[in-house]
Amino acid sequence: MKMINKLPSLALVISAALMIPGCISHPGNESPLRAEAYKNVINRSGAPHYMLDYDFDEHQRFNPFFDLGAWHGHLLPNGPEGMGGFPGPALLTEEYINFMANNFDRLSLYKNGEKVRFSMTAYSIPGALIQRLTAPGITVKLTLRFATARTSLLETQITSDTPLELVWDGELLEKYYAKEQKPQSPPTIEQAFPDYTRQLLPTKDGLRVTFGRVRAASQLMTSGESEYQIHKSLPQQTTVNGHRFIAKATISGSTTFYTTYSHLLTAAEVQQEQSKIASILADPQRYMSASAQRWENYLDQGLSNPHATQAQARVAVKAIETLNANWRGAAGAMKFDSVTPSVTGRWFSGNQTWPWDTWKQAYAMAHFNPNVAKDNIRAVFAFQIQPDDPLRPWDAGFIPDLIAYNPSPERGGDGSNWNERNTKPSLAAWAVMEVYNTTGDKQWLAEMYPKLVAYHDWWLRNRDHNGNGVPEYGATRDKAHNTPDGQMLFTVKRGQHQQKFAGLNNYNRVVRSGRFDSIEIPAQVAASWESGRDDAAAFGFIDPDQLARYLAQGGKRQDWQVKFAENRAADGTLLGYSLLQESVDQASYMYSDNRYLAEMADILGHNAEAATFRSKADKLANYINNCMFDSTSGFFYDIRIEDKPLPNGCAGYPIVERGKGPEGWSPLFNGAASQQHADAVVKVMKDPREFNTYVPLGTAALTNPAFGADIYWRGRVWVDQLYFGLKGMESYGYRADAVATAQAFFNHADGLMTDGPIRENYNPLTGMQQGAPNFSWSAAHLYMLYNDFFTR
Repeated sequence: MKMINKLPSLALVISAALMIPGCISHPGNESPLRAEAYKNVINRSGAPHYMLDYDFDEHQRFNPFFDLGAWHGHLLPNGPEGMGGFPGPALLTEEYINFMANNFDRLSLYKNGEKVRFSMTAYSIPGALIQRLTAPGITVKLTLRFATARTSLLETQITSDTPLELVWDGELLEKYYAKEQKPQSPPTIEQAFPDYTRQLLPTKDGLRVTFGRVRAASQLMTSGESEYQIHKSLPQQTTVNGHRFIAKATISGSTTFYTTYSHLLTAAEVQQEQSKIASILADPQRYMSASAQRWENYLDQGLSNPHATQAQARVAVKAIETLNANWRGAAGAMKFDSVTPSVTGRWFSGNQTWPWDTWKQAYAMAHFNPNVAKDNIRAVFAFQIQPDDPLRPWDAGFIPDLIAYNPSPERGGDGSNWNERNTKPSLAAWAVMEVYNTTGDKQWLAEMYPKLVAYHDWWLRNRDHNGNGVPEYGATRDKAHNTPDGQMLFTVKRGQHQQKFAGLNNYNRVVRSGRFDSIEIPAQVAASWESGRDDAAAFGFIDPDQLARYLAQGGKRQDWQVKFAENRAADGTLLGYSLLQESVDQASYMYSDNRYLAEMADILGHNAEAATFRSKADKLANYINNCMFDSTSGFFYDIRIEDKPLPNGCAGYPIVERGKGPEGWSPLFNGAASQQHADAVVKVMKDPREFNTYVPLGTAALTNPAFGADIYWRGRVWVDQLYFGLKGMESYGYRADAVATAQAFFNHADGLMTDGPIRENYNPLTGMQQGAPNFSWSAAHLYMLYNDFFTR
């Protein structure tokens, strides 16, 4: 089917325009933008040929430019065939990233009926994608920026002394899925999602792409009302043929015009954005200038270390770009803007938001984008469980582990990612205080303080099984963890057989018998998630071959088997489960939580509460040093909770047999360790036989029985744990060692000092990139490393 539409210039029919509150004027031409010094910090070129164009880890293999919380992104062309357009776009379809096209709305020019052959220069700077096309007598400059949380804006400047015909073309992708450029099944998008029913519809000033309703969990989620819209300020003729289109216009000579691209998720968004699009096209230069100035502000505020080298500053800029690209405008169930772990990560895009990530992201963004830092924290606390919650009132104060566009079925949605099985470590006050320190906003503290106190109290009420003020990691009362009458679920595997059981008594009986090869316990998984260190050795996780070696060397299977306790209210209500071990990292986070809450209470005039929090902190510091340090190995460990406390008041003995992990330096990071104990821990951290590897400070020591260089949280280097370690070193007088270790990481982590994306984690022995690209908490901690450590 073909449709042709002739239109007048949009600028002639716009009668009014919305004003941008607080818009900043263009920085002017008297001096170049600071952003121009940071070209191609991240490689943003690419040409997607599949909706899911995945890398080796099944994440999108390109790094599109996203900004201002938008739900679509653009690439730079990676060859001559892409010139004149910005490949993609990438669309965030509620909770997942998918490419819509290879190169939609690509511009070609014709002179006297002949296609003009250009040479191209294409590059990114912070806040913009830029192309320059040159041919004899003709130049084209394309500058793409973001104007709103749903709309990007392209300025096209054509310099020519002769008439030209302009032709735009585009075609929706038909291929569905490839991994490392090898096609996977099914072959086409239509076969995978027959209800997607994509349509191209010309409009008075551009084009609409509409999408059918798809509710495919873990793959594609669309409302049936979402659209991708193109609007132009130049008259054109548009022809549509199936999933292809061509638009044409003529100009008499030099011309500048503008194009908006909008990805809108619901009918309400479609309606609301139209007046904004009209405003943009009525005064486009104002929006372009506002974007440029906004990014100058990010760089002026964020690049605050005068001692860093240019290479280190480029990593800081990469971190700033990464965090801003992962910023999502409020949508769906989410009530505030948030920052997600990775816009290109298969399981991390949309507006999926975790508290553990949020605390770190907000801590860093407070230095250059404090309003988003605040909203990211607000977004998490917006779903803090209240005493009148219809589903889990016993969890008042609890913060869910994962919130997103679509709530769970229990919350009235159809989301499969929403998670209330656990929370994350209590570093919220750490992040809130940093926002205050960078902004001086006392109202911010007053807003957050009662929420933080409720969260703090939840830990002590629902996760402190023995009531000694040292909370454990655990799992909530949840259908994934227990039967309807509250019996804990687990599966016993022996040889080729497996059997499901319920009940703590049955679990303890099986453990005592030793008649099993392995036991799968959903609550154990949730407890490790709650720590933020999934499947860490401290929580009993070890591969079968590693366990076999451990047993062959005289170890016991029971050393790696965790135990659980039910936590109940005074009236017998099941609250959830605790591991029967007190984790040194959570104890240390609670120590600093008390210290930060005391500081906030002082500022807000709650003197009695401040004294109570300081008293709790002092008790935790004493407990951590007296009970969780092993003098023989010179390291901190989790401790088992025995049936009765030890004579010295400790719940039990350190779990040394599960090896050393980054939890051992958490008392240093949080300031709870004694100097003597810190000296011993730093010695272990600096030992090349333990943690001082090619890329240093991995998530398990080389001596750990469960170490593997490519194992998720039992070897790989995560930048948050690296940063925690370095800050701990610095706090106890080892700044020079911390700086040297930070430099080793910068030098050896693959792609970091070039144009590779910031990765989720790195191989400690080779530096190889691993996990999701464009990862927020890695970016956050790299920015902190730049801020805190680097000197010439």
